[in-house]
Amino acid sequence: MPIRISAELSHICPLEEVVAHATALEAHGFHRVWIPDTVVSAWEAWMAASLILQHTQRIQVGLGVTNPYTRHPVVVAQMAATLQTYSGGRLAMSLGKGIGRFLDKAGVTQHDTAVEECVTILRGLMAGERTTFTGQAFQIDAMLLRTQPPEVAVPLYLAAIGPHGWASAMRVGDGVATVWGDALAETRQKFMAERVIPSAVLIPFAQSRPDFFARRVATLDELQQRVEVLDGAGFDEVIVAYAEMADLQVAAQLV
Repeated sequence: MPIRISAELSHICPLEEVVAHATALEAHGFHRVWIPDTVVSAWEAWMAASLILQHTQRIQVGLGVTNPYTRHPVVVAQMAATLQTYSGGRLAMSLGKGIGRFLDKAGVTQHDTAVEECVTILRGLMAGERTTFTGQAFQIDAMLLRTQPPEVAVPLYLAAIGPHGWASAMRVGDGVATVWGDALAETRQKFMAERVIPSAVLIPFAQSRPDFFARRVATLDELQQRVEVLDGAGFDEVIVAYAEMADLQVAAQLV
């Protein structure tokens, strides 16, 4: 299957334009809209996801990268199960350790095992199981949600930049989400030698906003070249992290 073209909702998109961006992505035929879960966005990610799912019919919705600290896994499980049922199975999530400097400012204590612990807890709770878990970061004592387990399980992607993240994704993830960089093909081949899971790669794209994202792509030709490289390497999904509506419309030529 050819690589799928998705987009990351621009984190500088004003709240009042979120629905317009999402419906434009759906109309252009993008596979999925990923909603960045970060304090630098102009809106709260789960609220944006609710708006998008309410006003679209087909497009898949990804939420993340979500860290396991600012929302407890029990809360995330209930929210994700609710949205998955409401949307008829269109939700996916990406989990990661979060941006350290923001978590430090919030006084959050971070643990190396927190992401994998979160995955275990989420799977149990969203499946409707009474969940007990004792880890370094989280302890759950016979917790059972009243939320109806969704008919379609929420795919849990793990964010991976370096070897540790890739290894973690291959241990417990339903998929892996990473960013464009050197030697991605070799990295995928190395870590998926024994187990193959869906893989998504984010590429920042902004024609006229050099301050939008580090190492952004500024032309459609360069964006297309990177998509072709990833397609040839066996990746499943490209996530175009665009800046403005004009960039979205240009990137839509790849769909």
